[in-house]
Amino acid sequence: MSRQLLLVLSGGGALGAYECGVYRTLWRAFDHRVIRSMLIVGASSGAINALLIARHCQDPDGGVGVLKRFWRSLASPPLPFFPVPHPYWRRMNSTLTGLLFGNAAVFQRVPGGALGACAAYPLAAPYRLDPLLVTLQRWAGAYRSDADSPRVVIRALDAEAAEPRWYDSAREAIEPEVVVGSSSIPLVFPPFWHNGRALWDGDVWIRGLLTEALGDLMTEPSRLPGRIVSVELMASRRAMPIGIPQTLLHLRDMMLGGRHDKDGSFSALADRDIRLTRIQRRPHPYEEVSSALFDWGPDRIEALMEQGERDAEAALASSELQEAPERDEARSEQ
Repeated sequence: MSRQLLLVLSGGGALGAYECGVYRTLWRAFDHRVIRSMLIVGASSGAINALLIARHCQDPDGGVGVLKRFWRSLASPPLPFFPVPHPYWRRMNSTLTGLLFGNAAVFQRVPGGALGACAAYPLAAPYRLDPLLVTLQRWAGAYRSDADSPRVVIRALDAEAAEPRWYDSAREAIEPEVVVGSSSIPLVFPPFWHNGRALWDGDVWIRGLLTEALGDLMTEPSRLPGRIVSVELMASRRAMPIGIPQTLLHLRDMMLGGRHDKDGSFSALADRDIRLTRIQRRPHPYEEVSSALFDWGPDRIEALMEQGERDAEAALASSELQEAPERDEARSEQ
C-alpha cells in the first residue's frame, strides 16, 4: 500500500483561511517527506491553497509561513457603517465593505455590473477576479510537479460544456489562470478564460471533490493513497433558518456541505485499507451576517486560521484514538 497522503481542499471564499490553519497542523503531524510527496486535490479557494502549498512546500517550514502571510495580505479592514462595538455589527460591516467595494487583492466591483448581468451575463457581471490573478502571479506563478514535489489536481467547470475539467500538475503546468477560473462563482463573476475555455468555480459541481478523486484513483490500485485528509469548509447544519440571510446560508450549506455527508465513497475506504480523516469546519458566531465571499475582516481571517489549526489537531487525535483498538486487536490475533 502506498504511503502517499491525499489532501482534499474544498472551496469557500475567505473561509480558505481555515485551510491555512489545517495545513500548519499537518506539517507538524506528518513526516515532512510525506507532505512533500503528497497529492493535493482542490477547487476554488482550495485550489488557491493547493497551488501555494505545492509551490512553497520545499521551504524549510513547508510553506506554512508563506501561506499565513498570503491570507493575512488578503484581509480588508471594514468600514464603520454601523459604529457599534459588537461582534454582530463587525461582521455586518465587513460583509458590507466587501459587497460594496470589493477586495483590492481578490476581486473588484463593476459599477452597474449587477444590473447588466440580469440581461447580459456572462458579458456583464457584478464583480471581476482580475486582482486575484495578479495576486497569484506574485505569490505563486505556474506550477509543474516532479517526482520529489506534491502533485496538484485542480477541478474547474467548463462553462460551455457544463462538465468538470481537471488540471493535473503531473501532466501540465497549472497556471494562475486555471486557479482563478476554478474560483469564478457563476453569476457573481464572469467565466475566466484559459486556452480557449471559459472556466467556472470547480466547487459548485454536484459531486464532491473526494468522490471524483477516488473514482479516478481506484481505477489504478497502485496509485491509491494510504491516508486521506479531507477538509470540508461548508458542513450542513440542522437548524431552522430565520430570515433571508440565514435561509440563503442554509441553502448554500445544503447544496455544498451536504455532498460530503452523502458521499458513498467513504464506505469503500476501509475495504482498501485507506485511513480517512475528515476535518469539518463548524459555523462561527454571527455567521448569518458574515458572507464567505465578502467578509475579509482581519479578525475573521485570524479566527479562521486558528480554528483550522485547532480542528485539525482534534480530528487527527480522534482518528488516532479510533485506530488504536484496531491496532491492538490486530496484534492479539498475531
